[in-house]
Amino acid sequence: MTLLPEHELQARRLIAQGLAGSNARPALKNPVHVIRHLLALQGQTYKAGIRAIALRVENGEASGQDIEATDALVHEAVANHEIVRAWPMRGTLHFLDAQDARWLMHLCSPRIEAAAAKRRHGLGFVEGDFERAREALYAHLLNLKTGEVLERRDAYRVFEDAGVSTADGRGPHLLRAFGGLGDMVQGSLAGYRETFQHIDRLRVNQRHLPAGQALAELGTRYVNGHGPVTVSDLAWWSGLTKRESTTALKSAENCVPMVIGDVEYFAPSWQLNITAEELEQALERTFYLPAFDEYLLGYSDKSFTMASEIRHEVLTMNGISWNFTVKNGTVIGRTA
Repeated sequence: MTLLPEHELQARRLIAQGLAGSNARPALKNPVHVIRHLLALQGQTYKAGIRAIALRVENGEASGQDIEATDALVHEAVANHEIVRAWPMRGTLHFLDAQDARWLMHLCSPRIEAAAAKRRHGLGFVEGDFERAREALYAHLLNLKTGEVLERRDAYRVFEDAGVSTADGRGPHLLRAFGGLGDMVQGSLAGYRETFQHIDRLRVNQRHLPAGQALAELGTRYVNGHGPVTVSDLAWWSGLTKRESTTALKSAENCVPMVIGDVEYFAPSWQLNITAEELEQALERTFYLPAFDEYLLGYSDKSFTMASEIRHEVLTMNGISWNFTVKNGTVIGRTA
Protein backbone atom coordinates (compact mmCIF):
# COMPACT_ATOMS: atom_id res chain seq x y z
CA MET A 1 0.00 0.00 0.00
CA THR A 2 1.35 3.41 -1.04
CA LEU A 3 0.41 6.28 1.24
CA LEU A 4 -0.60 9.68 -0.01
CA PRO A 5 2.12 12.27 0.68
CA GLU A 6 0.12 14.02 3.41
CA HIS A 7 -0.49 10.71 5.18
CA GLU A 8 3.16 9.71 4.97
CA LEU A 9 4.15 13.05 6.50
CA GLN A 10 1.64 12.61 9.32
CA ALA A 11 2.85 9.08 10.08
CA ARG A 12 6.52 10.02 10.07
CA ARG A 13 5.89 12.95 12.42
CA LEU A 14 3.81 10.82 14.79
CA ILE A 15 6.70 8.36 14.97
CA ALA A 16 9.34 11.08 15.34
CA GLN A 17 7.41 12.67 18.19
CA GLY A 18 7.19 9.42 20.12
CA LEU A 19 3.43 9.12 19.74
CA ALA A 20 3.75 6.03 17.56
CA GLY A 21 6.41 3.36 17.49
CA SER A 22 9.07 2.15 15.09
CA ASN A 23 11.99 -0.22 15.47
CA ALA A 24 14.04 2.41 13.66
CA ARG A 25 13.91 4.76 16.63
CA PRO A 26 15.11 3.95 20.17
CA ALA A 27 12.22 3.54 22.59
CA LEU A 28 11.51 6.51 24.84
CA LYS A 29 11.36 4.58 28.09
CA ASN A 30 10.81 7.40 30.58
CA PRO A 31 9.93 11.11 30.74
CA VAL A 32 13.57 12.24 30.57
CA HIS A 33 14.13 10.19 27.41
CA VAL A 34 11.07 11.85 25.89
CA ILE A 35 12.18 15.38 26.67
CA ARG A 36 15.74 14.75 25.49
CA HIS A 37 14.42 13.34 22.26
CA LEU A 38 12.15 16.31 21.48
CA LEU A 39 14.57 18.88 23.02
CA ALA A 40 11.67 21.01 24.23
CA LEU A 41 7.95 20.41 24.44
CA GLN A 42 5.21 23.01 24.67
CA GLY A 43 4.11 23.60 28.25
CA GLN A 44 1.95 26.70 28.10
CA THR A 45 -0.49 24.93 30.39
CA TYR A 46 1.38 23.04 33.10
CA LYS A 47 -1.01 20.09 33.32
CA ALA A 48 -1.25 19.74 29.54
CA GLY A 49 2.52 19.76 29.19
CA ILE A 50 2.89 17.04 31.80
CA ARG A 51 0.32 14.91 29.94
CA ALA A 52 2.01 15.52 26.58
CA ILE A 53 5.25 14.11 27.95
CA ALA A 54 3.46 11.16 29.58
CA LEU A 55 1.72 10.21 26.33
CA ARG A 56 5.09 9.77 24.65
CA VAL A 57 6.60 7.37 27.19
CA GLU A 58 6.86 4.00 25.41
CA ASN A 59 4.71 5.52 22.63
CA GLY A 60 1.85 5.86 25.09
CA GLU A 61 1.74 2.14 25.74
CA ALA A 62 3.45 2.15 29.16
CA SER A 63 0.59 4.04 30.73
CA GLY A 64 -2.14 1.80 29.36
CA GLN A 65 -5.43 2.84 30.93
CA ASP A 66 -3.65 4.43 33.90
CA ILE A 67 -2.18 7.53 32.29
CA GLU A 68 -2.18 9.25 35.69
CA ALA A 69 0.56 6.85 36.81
CA THR A 70 2.75 8.03 33.94
CA ASP A 71 1.84 11.65 34.72
CA ALA A 72 3.25 10.95 38.19
CA LEU A 73 6.55 9.87 36.66
CA VAL A 74 6.76 13.19 34.84
CA HIS A 75 5.97 15.12 38.02
CA GLU A 76 8.75 13.15 39.75
CA ALA A 77 11.25 14.11 37.03
CA VAL A 78 10.32 17.78 37.49
CA ALA A 79 10.67 17.48 41.27
CA ASN A 80 14.11 15.91 40.78
CA HIS A 81 15.20 18.83 38.53
CA GLU A 82 15.62 16.51 35.53
CA ILE A 83 12.91 18.40 33.64
CA VAL A 84 12.26 22.12 34.02
CA ARG A 85 9.84 24.66 32.58
CA ALA A 86 10.89 28.00 31.12
CA TRP A 87 10.34 30.45 28.24
CA PRO A 88 13.22 29.40 25.95
CA MET A 89 11.53 30.11 22.61
CA ARG A 90 8.95 32.51 21.20
CA GLY A 91 8.27 33.84 24.70
CA THR A 92 6.26 30.64 25.23
CA LEU A 93 6.51 28.16 28.08
CA HIS A 94 8.16 24.83 27.30
CA PHE A 95 9.30 21.82 29.28
CA LEU A 96 12.90 20.86 28.58
CA ASP A 97 15.78 18.79 29.88
CA ALA A 98 17.31 20.76 32.74
CA GLN A 99 20.84 20.37 31.39
CA ASP A 100 19.79 22.01 28.11
CA ALA A 101 18.07 25.00 29.67
CA ARG A 102 20.81 27.61 29.66
CA TRP A 103 22.32 27.06 26.21
CA LEU A 104 18.91 26.84 24.55
CA MET A 105 17.71 30.05 26.19
CA HIS A 106 20.92 31.85 25.29
CA LEU A 107 20.50 30.74 21.67
CA CYS A 108 16.81 31.40 21.12
CA SER A 109 15.85 34.23 23.47
CA PRO A 110 17.79 37.32 22.26
CA ARG A 111 15.28 38.26 19.54
CA ILE A 112 12.38 37.80 21.95
CA GLU A 113 14.12 39.90 24.61
CA ALA A 114 14.89 42.66 22.09
CA ALA A 115 11.21 42.85 21.15
CA ALA A 116 10.11 42.74 24.80
CA ALA A 117 12.50 45.55 25.73
CA LYS A 118 10.76 47.86 23.28
CA ARG A 119 7.47 47.41 25.16
CA ARG A 120 8.78 48.30 28.60
CA HIS A 121 8.34 52.05 28.33
CA GLY A 122 4.68 51.51 27.44
CA LEU A 123 4.30 49.30 30.53
CA GLY A 124 5.53 52.09 32.75
CA PHE A 125 9.08 50.92 33.40
CA VAL A 126 11.70 53.63 33.85
CA GLU A 127 15.43 53.42 33.28
CA GLY A 128 17.07 51.00 35.69
CA ASP A 129 13.89 49.15 36.70
CA PHE A 130 14.62 46.01 34.68
CA GLU A 131 18.20 45.66 35.87
CA ARG A 132 17.26 46.39 39.48
CA ALA A 133 14.48 43.79 39.41
CA ARG A 134 16.76 41.18 37.86
CA GLU A 135 19.56 41.74 40.38
CA ALA A 136 17.13 41.53 43.29
CA LEU A 137 15.45 38.38 42.00
CA TYR A 138 18.65 36.53 41.16
CA ALA A 139 20.22 37.45 44.50
CA HIS A 140 17.16 36.09 46.29
CA LEU A 141 17.11 32.87 44.24
CA LEU A 142 20.83 32.26 44.75
CA ASN A 143 20.33 32.56 48.49
CA LEU A 144 17.89 29.66 48.42
CA LYS A 145 19.15 26.16 49.08
CA THR A 146 18.98 23.49 46.40
CA GLY A 147 15.39 22.29 46.31
CA GLU A 148 13.92 25.50 47.72
CA VAL A 149 11.68 27.54 45.42
CA LEU A 150 10.19 31.01 45.16
CA GLU A 151 6.49 31.32 44.40
CA ARG A 152 5.21 33.89 41.91
CA ARG A 153 3.55 36.06 44.57
CA ASP A 154 6.80 36.14 46.56
CA ALA A 155 8.76 37.04 43.44
CA TYR A 156 6.48 40.04 43.02
CA ARG A 157 7.26 40.99 46.60
CA VAL A 158 11.00 40.87 45.79
CA PHE A 159 10.41 43.28 42.90
CA GLU A 160 8.34 45.63 45.03
CA ASP A 161 10.96 45.62 47.78
CA ALA A 162 13.52 46.61 45.14
CA GLY A 163 11.36 49.59 44.19
CA VAL A 164 9.91 48.11 41.00
CA SER A 165 6.12 48.09 40.72
CA THR A 166 4.47 44.87 39.54
CA ALA A 167 1.11 46.51 38.76
CA ASP A 168 -0.49 46.77 35.31
CA GLY A 169 1.20 43.68 33.87
CA ARG A 170 4.75 44.56 34.93
CA GLY A 171 5.13 41.55 37.24
CA PRO A 172 4.24 38.91 34.61
CA HIS A 173 6.38 40.73 32.04
CA LEU A 174 9.44 40.60 34.29
CA LEU A 175 9.07 36.92 35.13
CA ARG A 176 8.55 35.97 31.51
CA ALA A 177 11.65 37.92 30.50
CA PHE A 178 13.83 36.47 33.26
CA GLY A 179 12.45 33.00 32.48
CA GLY A 180 14.03 33.14 29.04
CA LEU A 181 17.40 34.79 29.68
CA GLY A 182 19.17 31.65 30.83
CA ASP A 183 19.40 31.93 34.61
CA MET A 184 15.94 31.07 35.93
CA VAL A 185 13.51 28.20 35.42
CA GLN A 186 10.25 26.97 36.87
CA GLY A 187 10.03 23.89 39.05
CA SER A 188 7.15 21.86 40.45
CA LEU A 189 3.93 23.65 41.26
CA ALA A 190 3.20 24.57 44.86
CA GLY A 191 -0.42 23.51 44.82
CA TYR A 192 -1.63 25.47 41.79
CA ARG A 193 1.05 28.15 42.08
CA GLU A 194 4.10 28.49 39.84
CA THR A 195 7.53 28.35 41.45
CA PHE A 196 10.92 29.65 40.34
CA GLN A 197 14.52 28.58 40.87
CA HIS A 198 17.92 29.86 39.80
CA ILE A 199 19.46 27.51 37.31
CA ASP A 200 22.63 27.28 39.42
CA ARG A 201 20.59 25.84 42.30
CA LEU A 202 19.37 22.84 40.34
CA ARG A 203 20.66 19.35 40.99
CA VAL A 204 21.66 19.06 37.32
CA ASN A 205 24.76 20.63 35.74
CA GLN A 206 24.34 22.71 32.61
CA ARG A 207 25.74 21.90 29.20
CA HIS A 208 27.75 24.78 27.73
CA LEU A 209 27.72 25.03 23.93
CA PRO A 210 29.34 27.76 21.81
CA ALA A 211 27.02 29.45 19.30
CA GLY A 212 27.92 27.34 16.25
CA GLN A 213 27.71 24.09 18.17
CA ALA A 214 24.42 25.21 19.75
CA LEU A 215 22.87 25.77 16.30
CA ALA A 216 23.98 22.31 15.18
CA GLU A 217 22.58 20.78 18.37
CA LEU A 218 19.30 22.60 17.86
CA GLY A 219 19.03 21.36 14.29
CA THR A 220 19.95 17.80 15.21
CA ARG A 221 17.52 17.54 18.10
CA TYR A 222 14.64 19.27 16.32
CA VAL A 223 14.91 17.05 13.25
CA ASN A 224 15.24 13.94 15.40
CA GLY A 225 12.13 14.70 17.47
CA HIS A 226 9.93 16.40 14.87
CA GLY A 227 11.11 15.42 11.38
CA PRO A 228 10.50 15.52 8.53
CA VAL A 229 10.67 19.33 8.78
CA THR A 230 11.40 22.43 6.73
CA VAL A 231 13.44 25.55 7.44
CA SER A 232 10.18 27.41 8.02
CA ASP A 233 9.17 24.85 10.63
CA LEU A 234 12.35 25.34 12.65
CA ALA A 235 12.22 29.13 12.28
CA TRP A 236 8.65 29.09 13.66
CA TRP A 237 9.46 26.67 16.47
CA SER A 238 12.70 28.28 17.65
CA GLY A 239 11.96 31.93 16.92
CA LEU A 240 15.28 32.19 15.06
CA THR A 241 15.67 33.70 11.61
CA LYS A 242 15.36 31.55 8.51
CA ARG A 243 19.06 32.09 7.88
CA GLU A 244 19.95 30.77 11.34
CA SER A 245 17.47 27.92 10.95
CA THR A 246 18.99 26.95 7.60
CA THR A 247 22.43 26.86 9.19
CA ALA A 248 21.09 24.75 12.06
CA LEU A 249 19.50 22.19 9.77
CA LYS A 250 22.39 22.01 7.33
CA SER A 251 24.81 21.42 10.21
CA ALA A 252 22.58 18.86 11.94
CA GLU A 253 24.03 15.40 12.50
CA ASN A 254 22.47 12.27 11.00
CA CYS A 255 20.15 14.40 8.87
CA VAL A 256 19.13 13.43 5.35
CA PRO A 257 16.99 15.01 2.63
CA MET A 258 13.61 13.34 2.18
CA VAL A 259 11.16 14.13 -0.61
CA ILE A 260 7.50 13.60 0.22
CA GLY A 261 5.15 14.56 -2.57
CA ASP A 262 6.89 17.49 -4.23
CA VAL A 263 8.45 18.92 -1.06
CA GLU A 264 11.97 18.25 0.18
CA TYR A 265 12.29 17.94 3.94
CA PHE A 266 15.08 17.50 6.46
CA ALA A 267 14.64 14.13 8.18
CA PRO A 268 16.63 12.06 10.69
CA SER A 269 18.55 9.29 8.96
CA TRP A 270 16.90 6.62 11.12
CA GLN A 271 13.62 7.34 9.35
CA LEU A 272 14.99 5.65 6.24
CA ASN A 273 14.44 2.40 8.14
CA ILE A 274 10.79 2.94 9.04
CA THR A 275 8.74 0.25 7.37
CA ALA A 276 5.55 0.71 5.39
CA GLU A 277 3.76 -1.36 8.00
CA GLU A 278 4.92 0.95 10.80
CA LEU A 279 3.70 3.99 8.87
CA GLU A 280 0.28 2.37 8.46
CA GLN A 281 0.16 1.37 12.13
CA ALA A 282 0.87 4.97 13.18
CA LEU A 283 -2.10 6.14 11.13
CA GLU A 284 -4.41 3.44 12.49
CA ARG A 285 -4.14 4.76 16.05
CA THR A 286 -6.41 7.37 17.59
CA PHE A 287 -4.73 9.93 19.85
CA TYR A 288 -6.33 12.16 22.47
CA LEU A 289 -3.81 14.93 22.79
CA PRO A 290 -3.68 17.79 25.29
CA ALA A 291 -3.95 21.48 24.52
CA PHE A 292 -0.85 22.98 22.87
CA ASP A 293 0.52 19.55 21.96
CA GLU A 294 3.67 19.51 19.82
CA TYR A 295 1.92 17.56 17.07
CA LEU A 296 0.30 20.89 16.22
CA LEU A 297 2.59 23.48 17.80
CA GLY A 298 5.82 21.95 16.54
CA TYR A 299 5.41 23.13 12.95
CA SER A 300 4.79 26.40 11.13
CA ASP A 301 2.12 25.01 8.82
CA LYS A 302 -0.64 23.22 10.72
CA SER A 303 -2.51 22.25 7.54
CA PHE A 304 -0.58 18.98 7.25
CA THR A 305 -2.89 17.58 9.94
CA MET A 306 -5.69 20.09 10.54
CA ALA A 307 -8.20 21.52 8.07
CA SER A 308 -8.60 25.29 8.29
CA GLU A 309 -12.36 25.02 8.85
CA ILE A 310 -11.92 23.23 12.20
CA ARG A 311 -8.94 25.22 13.46
CA HIS A 312 -11.15 27.44 15.63
CA GLU A 313 -12.26 24.34 17.56
CA VAL A 314 -8.71 23.46 18.58
CA LEU A 315 -6.33 26.40 18.23
CA THR A 316 -7.21 30.07 17.87
CA MET A 317 -5.06 32.64 16.11
CA ASN A 318 -4.42 34.44 19.42
CA GLY A 319 -2.96 31.35 21.05
CA ILE A 320 -5.78 29.63 22.93
CA SER A 321 -5.80 25.83 22.62
CA TRP A 322 -7.99 22.92 23.71
CA ASN A 323 -7.54 19.15 23.96
CA PHE A 324 -7.97 17.56 20.56
CA THR A 325 -8.40 14.20 18.87
CA VAL A 326 -6.24 12.82 16.06
CA LYS A 327 -7.60 10.00 13.91
CA ASN A 328 -5.81 8.55 10.88
CA GLY A 329 -3.13 11.21 11.42
CA THR A 330 -5.62 14.07 11.09
CA VAL A 331 -7.02 16.38 13.75
CA ILE A 332 -10.78 15.82 13.72
CA GLY A 333 -11.75 18.34 16.38
CA ARG A 334 -11.82 19.12 20.06
CA THR A 335 -11.86 16.12 22.38
CA ALA A 336 -15.32 15.75 23.91
